[in-house]
Amino acid sequence: MNLLRGIILTTKKELNDYFGSPLVYILTGLFNAIIGWLFFNYLVGAKNLTLLNLSHSVLIPLFGNINFLFLFLVPLLSMKLFSEEKKFKTLDLLFLSHLSQTQIIFSKFLAGLLISLFILSWTIVFPIILGFSGYNDWGLVFSSYLGLVFSIITYLWVGLFCSSLTENPIISALTTFCFLLGMMLMVLTVNATHIEILNTFFQYLSSPFHYESFSRGSIKSYNLVYICSFSLFFYFLTSKSLESRRW
Repeated sequence: MNLLRGIILTTKKELNDYFGSPLVYILTGLFNAIIGWLFFNYLVGAKNLTLLNLSHSVLIPLFGNINFLFLFLVPLLSMKLFSEEKKFKTLDLLFLSHLSQTQIIFSKFLAGLLISLFILSWTIVFPIILGFSGYNDWGLVFSSYLGLVFSIITYLWVGLFCSSLTENPIISALTTFCFLLGMMLMVLTVNATHIEILNTFFQYLSSPFHYESFSRGSIKSYNLVYICSFSLFFYFLTSKSLESRRW
């Protein structure tokens, strides 16, 4: 089977499973209700509706909270990707089909990413609302959304790997959350050490460090290298985890 065609067909099947469950709709509603409430409070708290003030007092903290909330959402969205297949013994059936391991992994990742983007897409209404008040720093909005997408990609690869380790979706979600939280807490480790080499090392490994560049409207090449190397590393781990079922 053609590589791309196999990925598309399997992704459609995964998306049907997602949208056939009330979980996606519940998470979408709760997520956007929280973001809407935060947006209202940030807007009320902004002293002057100037371009600079709207960026620093409303949008930047709003996008930061969106990034933080996906720390909780992604483990819930990714927890069943492989664990449920292993639980119901359908994973072996997938591998007995004409699909390769690469097609299976990427189709599940792509389905999780599209669902995450579906949830994220509803938040675009908030920058649009600001646009009616004269806000026009769309470069910051674009770079912030790009940073959020890249953060979600890293979260999903962790979730995919953790889901491949267990048959229990709850354990998968908890493991993913703990790992992602540990990545965020690396920032505190950086602040606690005065050794320059360790500072640089932990900063580079910390996902929020890379997101901060995007939230300031700056896209650095090392951020893109981090996303690509992170994705490849966790693809490798997920692949090895799935291969271990044959041992």
